[in-house]
Amino acid sequence: MGRKVFVIGIGPGGFGQLTLDAVAAMNEVDVFLVGDHVEDQPDLVWRRSELLRRHVQRPHRVITVLDPQREHPGDVDAGRLSTYSHILAGLPQDATVGFLAWGDPGLYDSILRVVDALRDTLAVDVTVIPGVSALQVLAAAHQIALNAGASVHITTGARLLSEYRPDLGDVVVMNDPDLACRGLVAEFPDTEVFWGAYLGTPDQVLANGPLRTVTDDLAALRSRLVDHHGWIQDTYLLRPVP
Repeated sequence: MGRKVFVIGIGPGGFGQLTLDAVAAMNEVDVFLVGDHVEDQPDLVWRRSELLRRHVQRPHRVITVLDPQREHPGDVDAGRLSTYSHILAGLPQDATVGFLAWGDPGLYDSILRVVDALRDTLAVDVTVIPGVSALQVLAAAHQIALNAGASVHITTGARLLSEYRPDLGDVVVMNDPDLACRGLVAEFPDTEVFWGAYLGTPDQVLANGPLRTVTDDLAALRSRLVDHHGWIQDTYLLRPVP
């Protein structure tokens, strides 16, 4: 039996999105390892700290690790892996460790790749606690069902233009600061977009409409929100015309 490790999904940012299973797991953790990026904004860091303050009732430590720039899907930075490995090796063997993952750990989060790579050098007993994903909150906020008679395809802004075709069905786009869907307007002007930012928080903003009428407004809205908040977390769904 190796060291007990939890990977806990904490939702996309709203305080009400933490599941009961997540709260129970957080209250078994002795040491939380949280990875921050240089581009992470104070509001996100505060939200994570506030979740711990509100829900963890036992003594615990928080160790913050400055992660490198965002990794490409499938990659694990060697320096990042070495840092986490050294920290874990230096903790008491009976200390339970918790990694906190925004949204759901199984959907567009790199921490599971890190934990899997740690198995090569450390004996770990891993439990993954699913979380509410931005995709779920987006669909609920727009009051729509996913896969409306078709499939669901999940991709990133960097891959959207090379992958998109209407027969994919609903296409969910994550991590798209350049709003790549603007490149689809000429060929697919009536494709409907369901967009949301700061999902599940009091700052939540939604937009919806055909690409041909909303993309320019979306780009301007995104820019205003970034200027106001200093950061943005957003995602959107593309739905082809029947």
